[in-house]
Amino acid sequence: MNELVRVENVSLPLPGEADAWALRNITWHIDRGAHHALMGGNGAGKSTLLRLLHGQCWPTEGRVLWNGPDGLEDAPLAGRAISALVSPAQQENYQRQGWYISGRELLLTGFDDTPLLYSTTAAERQREAEDMARRLDALPLLEVCVPEMSQGQLRLLLLARALLRRPALLLLDECADGLDDRHRGLFFAELDKAREHSTVIMSTHRPEQLPVWCRHVRWVVEGRLLPDGRTPEETPEAMLNATGESAPPSAPIRPQAAPTADDAPLLEVRNATVFIDRKEVLHAIDWQLRRGEHWRIVGANGSGKSTFLRMLAGDEFVADGGSLLRDLPGQGGRTSILQEIRKGVRLVSDLAQAQYGYSLNALELVCSGWDNTVGNYRDYSEEEVAQARAVMARLDCITLAEKSIRSLSTGQLRRLFLARSLLGSPDILLLDEPCSGLDESSRRQYLALLDKLAAGGLHLVFVSHLPTDGPSCLNRTALMEDGRLRVIDDTDGR
Repeated sequence: MNELVRVENVSLPLPGEADAWALRNITWHIDRGAHHALMGGNGAGKSTLLRLLHGQCWPTEGRVLWNGPDGLEDAPLAGRAISALVSPAQQENYQRQGWYISGRELLLTGFDDTPLLYSTTAAERQREAEDMARRLDALPLLEVCVPEMSQGQLRLLLLARALLRRPALLLLDECADGLDDRHRGLFFAELDKAREHSTVIMSTHRPEQLPVWCRHVRWVVEGRLLPDGRTPEETPEAMLNATGESAPPSAPIRPQAAPTADDAPLLEVRNATVFIDRKEVLHAIDWQLRRGEHWRIVGANGSGKSTFLRMLAGDEFVADGGSLLRDLPGQGGRTSILQEIRKGVRLVSDLAQAQYGYSLNALELVCSGWDNTVGNYRDYSEEEVAQARAVMARLDCITLAEKSIRSLSTGQLRRLFLARSLLGSPDILLLDEPCSGLDESSRRQYLALLDKLAAGGLHLVFVSHLPTDGPSCLNRTALMEDGRLRVIDDTDGR
């Protein structure tokens, strides 16, 4: 039998919302060797559909049959047996749990599809894991523990883990997000080999990254799977608003004070070295952020970019002998008080999103930005809630206000965490791969808003591996290499 998976008239509600559907009336027969790309806006249902195919969730209506060694079976374990899934949710789970396992152990869990390693692994499998790491230029990561890895390094090992298993069905959810150019190329070269024994189903918001052999394109729109080759009638703007509701008019973001000629740097880093678990990650960095500057930080996976942003935000500390001075007009000027720093310097990152484990609705999540806390610890005034709603409206996510954040897509959460970071008019916004998981229309809107915020006085430090991702206001660039930062433009002669 050439059929690998049979999905018959499946419907599945959103978590905790019996009257709202994540998937509706899905029928799909997947043949071996028929590689597919799933397209659709944020919240359309692509990730849920991949989880369904993997056996991680099961329908309330209809059924799914997987063709395993014993023929067609409807038990979710049959789906887990023949498939492997790599997704942002999987990566967030490893980050949230903080399991202190090595990269080698992480790879070896792929053979049995368990989150942790529960038994001794045969020498042959050890060699296979090392060979896969070698082909992906990831051998040094085998001895690194998961909490010490960058976003891109962890994503790379999760992809290697799935490839090692040689599954009949390989499910990839925005697989290349966070990978630098070199590792993205190495991964797609391995994926080209894997397609000979694995049927690949991959979701993406970046069609330019699809392999040429992934010929079948299926669109998911509001939980419905369109026929092969049919594109949605909705515009990208309409697809962003899955509920069909219109957002109320948005309020402007309050601009910052205009700079003066003798202003001190907002951030001044002097001889800064940062250790994580006794390992020196950043080395003797000197750098300044001045009024009117908006920085792009580039560098390979694991070079130290994310640690640098966490240092600027006050989440990592400079070792003795170095200093980090902050002059934040919105907090009254020069400050070393962590509470003021966390209000004036906001960080938006995959890691911050992954570690936000509270079960809140979207409005509660955004309101936590008033104090920059993980969770809510006080009641917010009517004015504060109204301002939170206004910022959500500006980001076209006001229709999500009452929804649990556990039911939202990665792209929807991206917009909410940006809205959260804007409350209280911070001076500096640090953005670590903020466009990962965003569909094309959302990316355009997101970056256009960053340009407006910069014009209003907010200062940006932006990290991305893709040169096409980034607001047009970015006017300074620095390269991070092995924990050392080097300015690679010098437009002002500094």
